[in-house]
Formats: sequence, C-alpha cells, structure tokens
Amino acid sequence: MVIQKLLFPKEEVCNEWEMFYQSKSIKKEHPVRISRNRFVSEESDNLSIRNALYEKRFEDEAFLIPEGDKVSLQTYFNSFSIGKWRKYTGISNLKLHLDITGKVKVEAFNAIGNILNDEKEHFDGKKRCYYNKPTRNKVPIRTEEVTGGLDITFPNIDYNGIIYVVVEAQEDTKLFGGEYITDTKDTNDVDFALCFCTYKRKKDITANVNRIVRDIIANPDSSVNNHAEVFVVDNGKTLDADTFDSDKVHIIPNKNVGGAGGFTRGMIEAVLYNDSNKFSHVILMDDDIIIEPEVIVRNYAFMQLLKEDYSDAMIGGELFELDRRYLQFEAGARYEGTIIQSYNQNWDMRLPDSVSANEIENPINYNGWWYSCIPAGFIREDNLPIPVFIHRDDVEYGMRNEENGTILLNGLCVWHPQYPNKASAIMDYYDIRNELICMCDKKEAPTVEEIIKYVAGRVIGKLLRYRYNEVYCIIKALKDYYRGPEHFMESDPIMNHEGLSRYNYDYKKPEGMDLPGADNGIVGKEMALGNYMKSALSWLVPAKDVICVTEAVDIELPYRARKMFFYDENRKMGFFAEKSYRDAIRIMTEYTKITALMLRKHSEITKRWALKKPDFTSLEYWEEYLGLQ
Repeated sequence: MVIQKLLFPKEEVCNEWEMFYQSKSIKKEHPVRISRNRFVSEESDNLSIRNALYEKRFEDEAFLIPEGDKVSLQTYFNSFSIGKWRKYTGISNLKLHLDITGKVKVEAFNAIGNILNDEKEHFDGKKRCYYNKPTRNKVPIRTEEVTGGLDITFPNIDYNGIIYVVVEAQEDTKLFGGEYITDTKDTNDVDFALCFCTYKRKKDITANVNRIVRDIIANPDSSVNNHAEVFVVDNGKTLDADTFDSDKVHIIPNKNVGGAGGFTRGMIEAVLYNDSNKFSHVILMDDDIIIEPEVIVRNYAFMQLLKEDYSDAMIGGELFELDRRYLQFEAGARYEGTIIQSYNQNWDMRLPDSVSANEIENPINYNGWWYSCIPAGFIREDNLPIPVFIHRDDVEYGMRNEENGTILLNGLCVWHPQYPNKASAIMDYYDIRNELICMCDKKEAPTVEEIIKYVAGRVIGKLLRYRYNEVYCIIKALKDYYRGPEHFMESDPIMNHEGLSRYNYDYKKPEGMDLPGADNGIVGKEMALGNYMKSALSWLVPAKDVICVTEAVDIELPYRARKMFFYDENRKMGFFAEKSYRDAIRIMTEYTKITALMLRKHSEITKRWALKKPDFTSLEYWEEYLGLQ
C-alpha cells in the first residue's frame, strides 16, 4: 500500500524546490543567507537564482543528479513523519521505492526536532519559539535493485521524529519519483466530503476544484478516486450549475451568511441531509487557498490506517503564506484566556532544521478551516458551529470538540493569503465579539479584568496609531455582546455586516505621493520599550505636518507625525490615518462607558450566552437561519 508519494514542485501550486529536494552542489554553488524580514528583494532575487538551478535539472519528468552530487530528502514534503505514523496508525513496516536510473549510494537518517522557547515577555503575551539543531542519527537500511529502480527497506521503524534518505550519485542519475510503502493490511473505510465555502471568487474556486477533479476524482489511478465528492457552498450565488464537469461536484446556492454559514451548510448537506451516510469525514477548505491534491491523498492513506483509539481525531492542515510559499504562517494554535497562540509561525520550511522541529506536537486546541478534516460523527444536530458570520467559528468548534485532539503532519498544508492582505477595520469587530462568544462556556474563559486589560491594550495601540475606525468597531463589538444572546439571535447578520463596512479604510496606490520607503517595501519590527514610550508620549503634543509610513500590520508608532500611511506590500496599496484629538476624546468617553458596563454585567451576560449556545448551534436554529425550513 502506497502511503506517501515523493512530490516534485508544481508552478501552479508551489515551486520552492528546497521544500522538496536539497542538492548539496546547488547550495554550495549559490549560497543564500535567509533572513526573517518580510520583504527583502535581494534575498528574493538570490533565491530565485538558486531555484532556477533546480529547474534547469528537471527535464522529461525527471530530476538530474550529476555524478558526485548528494540530494537529501530532509524536506517538508518528502521526508517521512515516522514518529506520528507509528503513534497514530497501525503500520508495522516501511519501504521507500525510488524510481531511479543510475548508480547511487543511499544513506538513511532519523532526525528528532528541537525547539527553543523564548522566555522573554512580549507585549502581546504570546510565546515565541524557534527551531534549533535536531538530534540526528544514521539508521540501518537494506537496499535492493528492482525493476524500475531501487527499494530501500527500513528493518526497524521504532523511531520518533522524521526519517529521510540522502542519495549520492556515483554517475549521472535521473530520479523520476518514488513512494513510501507499507504491507500493513488492516484498513478503515474512508470517504471524504470536500466542502468549500465561496463568495464571488469564481477564479479561485474553479482552479481548486478543477485541480482536485483532474488529479483525484477523474483520475482512475488515484487511491481516492471513488472515495471523495466535492460540495461547493456558493454564498454569492454566482456559479452556474454546469461550472464543473463532474457529477461528484455539487454546487449549493446559499444565503450570504459568511464563512460560518457556508461551512455549516456544507456540513449539513454532506452529513445530516445525506441519507446514504457515505462520508466518514468532512474536509473544510477556504475558496482562496491553493491546495496540492496529493495532500488529500496523503490524508486519506493516514485515515485508512488510523488506530481505533484515534478514530475521533481531527486532521489539520498547516498554513503557508501565498506570497512566500516557503514560509509557514501557522501549524495549529491554542486559544486560552485572551491569547491566541499560533505555533511555529514564520518558520522557513526550506530549512531542514525547521522541518524536523515542525514535527514536535504542541498543545493545540483548534486548527483553522483553511483545511480541517473532521470526523462525520462530530457533525450532529446538536453540535453545529456558531453562526458568527466570519472569524472564530473554527476556533470555537475546534475547542468544543478538542477531546480527541488534532493531528498535524509535515506535508499536509495549504497556501492562503495572509494578513495584511486581508486587513480591514471590521475584522476587529468580529475578533472581539466572536472571541467573547467563543469563550463564554469554556474553562479557559478569561475574567472580566483580563478582558478589560486585553481590550484596553488594543484600544490604546490603535489610538496611538490614529486607527480610530478600528476602535469604533471594537466598541460596537462590546456593545453587541453585552446586549446578550437574544439580540444576537434576532439580528440580521447580513445587514450588520453591511453596516460595519463603512468603517473600512480607503486603500490607495502610492504613485505620485511623497512617501519615502513605500516603493521599496517596508519592514516592520517590534519597537524597543524606550522608543515606544517616547513615541507614545509624543501623542500628547501637537503633531508636525509630516507622514509616517509603515506596514499595514501597524507595528510602528508615529513620532509626532500628523498622518500615517499604512502600506500593504502585497497589494502595493495603503491607507491614510490622521491624528484627531476630537475622535480620541469621543472614543475614550465611549470606552469608559462600555468598561463600566462590562464590570457590572459581564458575569450575568456571559452565563446567558453559555446557556443559549446550544440553541444556536442546533440544526433547528440553523435551518431557520439558512432558510431551509
């Protein structure tokens, strides 16, 4: 049974060669210093040159390994997560078949990752963790020349971390691919409902679904060929019924009730309204991701061999940035109190040490719905998501069903646009309101004092940066939460969302503006405490008629600048925010009032939310909400 194929880069998915293969001679020929800065054009140019050296070797579906070169599979996509396969599945043996021509020497290694936690206290209360050198040991293997290549058998698979091979060419050699294989026979029945939620993103959703249809559903050689169907919930009602050329792709027109409504509709149609009870798992995916279909195939093989003790576990997809496809944005997260801790953030997965460390399991309690594989047994009439329109629905549902945990694996991932690409003022509304709803019935729920401190930090930071629209959204979020769950259940989410849109900023292209730094990209960094206090205190004195230019992630403070221009390098656009004592005084007056309300009402209102949550996570409520009755 093939449980993991070796992958090559694809231009339309991910063309970062060193996430797949690492050539010693190419790295030596063109060394590159990899930085942690967000946009460094010189580094990008150098990496493009090195990537081109790999591309040059790839011809006729084969990768050339010249005599004397060593190629390592200690990579994100082509190493093997032996520790997790041993822990969670029933595999008892393992072999790697290399489809290769030429004389080679092969060595195998086991690498156990190492993470360093930064003990320094950061302003946002989050921990910082970094990868370090792994423990690495050579492992015994048996090699055998066979028809079509070379078989590498691992006599012992009692390892943690990852295992991988290094291939040294003793003559010019061509590598056509390969696969990890096990003879383990006991398998589970697995069928996937692949559920997308989309809203007026026809180009994105058609690209993803057509890729899945081509590589899996319409591919007779795929192991998932007869074990997956696609459900596209169309919140914008813009897709024609014949958009996709497959009877296994179902388009479901839906009310525009945000991602929460779209994903829940997909769950309902695939599980609760499906009389065949065919699907064992539902995989939720965003419409604007890029997915490698082999991720679904690997997920399928893992579920086939999953031990019964872990049959209720979720499988999560790690998240990578779309603009820098080697950079991991998140490998699971934990929400506790007022802190959302994203793990392994900004890790460069072209680096072997990060690949090893990424396999270490963190205490996550949810995984984002950019890719989340959920057992169908969780999707019950009394256990549906919260109807919060967008944001934190995945957090709350993951926490509510965290008992059996979420499993992550190297090589299971998607690419997705990241902040600041999606920056908008109204996200602060959904952040605050939905986090309070999410935590109302959790044992990790923050106290009112913790909430006030948390919100105050956000409010002050935005006031100092003149981002008053976002503070208005925060105040409205607090008001709506403390109106109670009855108001929430009676309000129209579409009208509410449209009303909030007036707070969004007007993005402009910087051409023709005197904005030094914007044309070349801006790198934000955490300010030293002394500079931060100096800039913060300068807010009290009159501003100079200058503009401070910074990233849209709003790290920098304006030292006596009248205006700030928040520049989004991805979009090559930005927006202005201007200092206003009038707005600041109005906000502080409103904020003082809402803080007093929180102190008086928090305990009572939160109990009401906790008691009502089962009502609005029920099928009966959702059928009325979606107009299905």
